[in-house]
Amino acid sequence: MASVIDPQTHARLRQSFLLGLTRQPPTIPPELAELLPRDREPALPLLALAAQWQRFAGTPAPVAEAVPDAARRLHEDARPILPDAARRALKALTRSVEKSLASNVVPLALRRVHAAGCRLHPFDLPDFAAAIKAEASEQGLAERAFLALIASDTDDDAAKGLVFERITAENWTTFPKAQRRAFVAGRRREDAAAGRALIESVWKSEPAPVRAALLDALTARLSDDDKPFLESLASDRADSVKQLAAQLLARLAERGEHGGFAEAARCFKRTGSLLAKVGLGSESTLTFKLPSDGMKWQETEALRERLFGGVQLSALAAAVGAPPEALIAALPPSEQRVLTLLMDAAEDQGDDDMVMRIIGARLTTSEQLHGYALMVLAAKARQPLAPAVAERVLASAGWRKAVQEIADATVPAAQKDDGRLVLMAALMPSATIPAFIASLNALTPASTRAAKDFAELIVALPNSAP
Repeated sequence: MASVIDPQTHARLRQSFLLGLTRQPPTIPPELAELLPRDREPALPLLALAAQWQRFAGTPAPVAEAVPDAARRLHEDARPILPDAARRALKALTRSVEKSLASNVVPLALRRVHAAGCRLHPFDLPDFAAAIKAEASEQGLAERAFLALIASDTDDDAAKGLVFERITAENWTTFPKAQRRAFVAGRRREDAAAGRALIESVWKSEPAPVRAALLDALTARLSDDDKPFLESLASDRADSVKQLAAQLLARLAERGEHGGFAEAARCFKRTGSLLAKVGLGSESTLTFKLPSDGMKWQETEALRERLFGGVQLSALAAAVGAPPEALIAALPPSEQRVLTLLMDAAEDQGDDDMVMRIIGARLTTSEQLHGYALMVLAAKARQPLAPAVAERVLASAGWRKAVQEIADATVPAAQKDDGRLVLMAALMPSATIPAFIASLNALTPASTRAAKDFAELIVALPNSAP
């Protein structure tokens, strides 16, 4: 016998009982009206019939949605989950670090987690979404897959690219622009012409921001062979691309006209006694002065780009006739841009050791450490300082002065960490963490909380590399 209550009738009755019979009186089908008693309110029989129908007929089973590929890839990550002690320290760091510094410090902490061969707990991924996205190329499979899961529908191609194990010439166009730029720069280091061909193959189909990022990858092994392509960009539809191409052409012209790095080398001068200059007295001092007298700020910046953009520090040191560390020590604090250009050039060549030499030389020779300068150095460091270098940094006059300035502050707001403490912690290897903590003894617990949380994270991480 067929039931007089079908799924649609049951749904309407259930809605009436949920909302209330006064707001929505039950609709009784004609077939059912003949079976209900006429001398009483039909609500109770209807409720009983609806309940029996739901019990025996049942509601249709929900259709399970297909599991996204990114979700499966997230759980395929073979790396161990971050140990509990390190997880607690990482969460404490996010609470203790100043909000104005969090966007710089938390990605550095995740970089250390990744270098230790660990991955975040799946429950923690939403809390660190912004920091993971800030350095997507530095993350492991689980974090990249999580980014793909939360990517918007309009960013579908980038979301797919985030879950690939490695970027190749076949899939490189699906990755975010930062990873694409790094891939092209790496290809340029192996084969400059092949790297340029990759850029040319997608040039017409890419938006201006991506074209600018890919064009910047030409700084790796920039040569006269790139001139025809750069000259063709004079009519590009984006001003930013035309300006960058003009800068690269000016850099090539500078190298050819002045025989390499001659003009850049002349910015470094030796000062000292006459005997020192001829090698008979005490060692002379190397100083730096940019030939920018009478120039406007924009012109001075362009001069820095022209002289030091793409310059390898080892080649520049050979032209000056001094060790690379001496050149870094000669740069005044105001020449942070020149320092950054030298580190960028080392990065483009894949010379991470030179980047760390530059960072170590800057930290050990600076008489005063500034928060912004430390932020740039910490962001460039793909690994912690060597223990011997870290010990020299902690014993340097610049670090002692930085700690003393915070300790001597009379205003409570000035006693807070302005970034120097926690950023220095981000550069420390695990071997020098005790010495780093000891160097903070003169400071208040409030000012050192974030730095000590970062140090605790480092100590709690496994020592094995991925």
